[in-house]
Amino acid sequence: MKKQTLAMAMALAMAMAADQGTGFETKRKRTRRDEFPGTMNRIVPRAGLCAMVEPHYASPKALLHSKAPTARDFTNQRTRRNGVVDEVECRKSRNKSEIRARVEHVFAVIKRPWDFTKVRYRGLAKNANRAFVALPLANVDLCRTRLMEQVRP
Repeated sequence: MKKQTLAMAMALAMAMAADQGTGFETKRKRTRRDEFPGTMNRIVPRAGLCAMVEPHYASPKALLHSKAPTARDFTNQRTRRNGVVDEVECRKSRNKSEIRARVEHVFAVIKRPWDFTKVRYRGLAKNANRAFVALPLANVDLCRTRLMEQVRP
């Protein structure tokens, strides 16, 4: 199936390449979306706009550092550069993924059994109430076997 689809795509690409320059190109009406960049460029050239905005645009790293100077970046990093795999960086990223998997399991325990699958902001009072209900239920669920041992020796 894949070979057939690939062959069809190649045939279509070759047909389109053969039609170029013959004068039979399809003409379509320009939409407002097509005209907008040209109009904006006439009003304020893009290079000038970028030059005006750039000094006032705070990069995320600078903003994060200004708010939390001691915070560290724990996101996974690319481990392959120019075809060379950095084993140290690869191990660091794997370690971060393992930690995230262990932590997220707890949230799955909270969300699945009691249908708390939709997470959205409802206001501080409602979110707090939801947490106060869900977290003790999760604790009881996680300690279920030890609690049952105490009841049934």
